[in-house]
Amino acid sequence: MTLGLFIQLLVNALSLGSIYILMVLGLDIILRGTKILNFAHGQLYMLGAYMLLLFFQMLHIEFALSLILAVLILALVGAICYLSIFHVVRQRFIVTTTFSYRLLLSAMASVGLMMILQQGTLLVFGTQERGIQSPFPQVIDVLDVRVSLSRLIVIVVSVVICILLYLLMYRTKLGKILRAVSYDPEAVTLQGINTFWIFVFCFALGSALAGVAGGVIAPLFSVTPSMGQDVLFLSLLVLLVGGIGSYKGTVLGGLLVGLLLSFGFQFLGGVAELFVFILVIIFLSFRPGGLLGEATD
Repeated sequence: MTLGLFIQLLVNALSLGSIYILMVLGLDIILRGTKILNFAHGQLYMLGAYMLLLFFQMLHIEFALSLILAVLILALVGAICYLSIFHVVRQRFIVTTTFSYRLLLSAMASVGLMMILQQGTLLVFGTQERGIQSPFPQVIDVLDVRVSLSRLIVIVVSVVICILLYLLMYRTKLGKILRAVSYDPEAVTLQGINTFWIFVFCFALGSALAGVAGGVIAPLFSVTPSMGQDVLFLSLLVLLVGGIGSYKGTVLGGLLVGLLLSFGFQFLGGVAELFVFILVIIFLSFRPGGLLGEATD
């Protein structure tokens, strides 16, 4: 393997890992904050890509503004989804409701939401694959190493968002409330905090992160109504590998899966995803809680 190929594969791995990190951070915020596992998260990612297609490609709005608009719309969609669907599901949760039963109820509701978003996108945009012209078509060429600027932008955006999210969660009063709600929402309610709006915020923030992931990756791949299904499956693998509730574990899990996929596709071809799945099963057999998480009942 040449140095140029290694660096290209590494950049590809980091860009893929960045997308999974953003997706899993959104999933984890919703899961920890509301105790809801949203299987429609992949469709929110898909919707973020279509929103960028609408604003950037169709309406010719500048890329950065298009991405911001897409993220804001996804945050609004997430809030509406919670208010109209998942708030009803949460009302069935009581103190003694087990974590596994909560996941089952939320999964049933989110599968219905997944179908609604999928069919709605098909009706509005059709079944045809769409391509978005890259706003950063340049290729950086240094010492015979060619790296796509678009992929570097994906990595930079992901790093910036991860830093901002870390500061929000661990350096602000709101972040302390979010973490407290994830541990014991009933105790937080006794302190006079309205947890209802905290749940809405968690869903909006998690959906916005899915929108960012879909928006920044859209110029690199084709945009289709089914694009959210594969990324959701791999995001769940990252969540299991990193550990539920672990910020650092999510980052490590995303990077690890990105590396396995990038180098795996180069040397193993189409069976790379199967190889990753087998490795995850083996890993979880010895460490059910993931890299930095704990096994959950």
